[in-house]
Amino acid sequence: MTGRTGAVLGVLAALGACSESSPSLRLQVESPAQGTDAYPFDAADELRLSIAEAGDTEDLSLVSAELGGPLALSEVPFGDDLVVHLSALVSGVEIAYGRSCVLDLSDESRLDVVARVYLSRAVRWGASADPLEPTRFGALAFAQADGSAVFIGGGAPVAERFDPLESGAFEPLSVQPEARIGGAVARFNDGSAAIVGGRTPAGDIESRVEILDAARATLQSFDGPGVVDHAAVTLVDDRVLVAGGRAGPAGVIGDATVVTRDAAVSLEPAALLVPRADHTLTRLSDEVGADVLVVGGRGAGGGPVAQAELFRPLRETFVTLPGAELNVPRWNHRAILLPGGFVLIVGGVSDDPDGPAGPLPPAVGDPVAVSALELFDPVEGRFVAAGELPPGAGLTEETATLLPDGRVLLAGGRDAAGEPVTTAFIARLDPIDGRVDVSPTDDLDVARAGHSAVVLCDGTVLVMGGTSQSDAPGAERYNPPSAGRR
Repeated sequence: MTGRTGAVLGVLAALGACSESSPSLRLQVESPAQGTDAYPFDAADELRLSIAEAGDTEDLSLVSAELGGPLALSEVPFGDDLVVHLSALVSGVEIAYGRSCVLDLSDESRLDVVARVYLSRAVRWGASADPLEPTRFGALAFAQADGSAVFIGGGAPVAERFDPLESGAFEPLSVQPEARIGGAVARFNDGSAAIVGGRTPAGDIESRVEILDAARATLQSFDGPGVVDHAAVTLVDDRVLVAGGRAGPAGVIGDATVVTRDAAVSLEPAALLVPRADHTLTRLSDEVGADVLVVGGRGAGGGPVAQAELFRPLRETFVTLPGAELNVPRWNHRAILLPGGFVLIVGGVSDDPDGPAGPLPPAVGDPVAVSALELFDPVEGRFVAAGELPPGAGLTEETATLLPDGRVLLAGGRDAAGEPVTTAFIARLDPIDGRVDVSPTDDLDVARAGHSAVVLCDGTVLVMGGTSQSDAPGAERYNPPSAGRR
């Protein structure tokens, strides 16, 4: 195999015969290129193949064989939520793993179904197929309902989709949203997404909301808030809340808008209690009427906002959280909802009170990157210190991605000196002492900052963009361990 990615290995095994008693299923396996750290076959001496119901650790059918030997399941069950698992082992120890997306093998669909599996060394990055526009910075990204990934904007005029189910490649969308820079995206429950705000390529603030349904190839638009540096989040009732940001000459605002598939409606007089930009909105649960946590940002005076607040959807109002102030006020950070309801606050920028004012208002010091981690405790309603990011970690423009096992993958970004980094780390909440343990994992192939990351339907993480190196892989794929992906 040659090139950045290994060629599709073709049909590895006929998993089931087309008969009255078993559906027909074929397996196609793709791997990173031979000679790379993620290549799965150099040390392996055994392959193990199984099929199970999605989310179930008990296999319905299982077979093992020496590497190069015949590998076929004798029976493939019927079902509409089945997953194929493939492992490469050495001396009985799993070193590589891949799984398919959820397959429909119900009676009506049993003819010639293909299960595509990306088999790679665990906890390794592998170069992916190249995007159509590899040098994007700040592209909006989201996973569709089918588990494919969509990338929009980021200074590129092409909206594209990575398909892990059939082609394993990037392809242009048949409908193309505006080529906006910045903005925010939030997905509706059916997989369509609202794209709000940002700037046009000419630098003007974009005031049109676009509703993109890539699966159905539809795109509609209507008037909405003209904002930048705002935030958006999907509410449990499938509306999208847009709040804060900057609105041209108006500066930092506290305005809030609710977007549906048909219209954008201002929540006036409801508004953020503290106008802010470059903040985060995080929905705290999937319960009906779940609150949205508003964290950080820069206020009207240019300094960081410490006070958090909540949006109460059932009352359509914002309320202050007494005592809920960041230990290190910051903006341009990441906020990730963890299993158990805690919200992890990572990175961002704050003020150096001892530095010269520079271009900022006199009361504000030089901006400095933040390494301190914080957790929002939803029971206590306050922020607690949770450790530090290690030296060399990305503190700004990094990605923070929740993995299927509940840990967080922190990849790339800019370090304390503002330089892009290749480093990647795994953050895990210790349930005993409440600290966040941060441990290194495999480095990216190329330093990235301002890239985008999406969890695909097979549990792997795809990152794209954030580099202008012409010889660098435009996208990379991280393969978490099999634990938590069953």
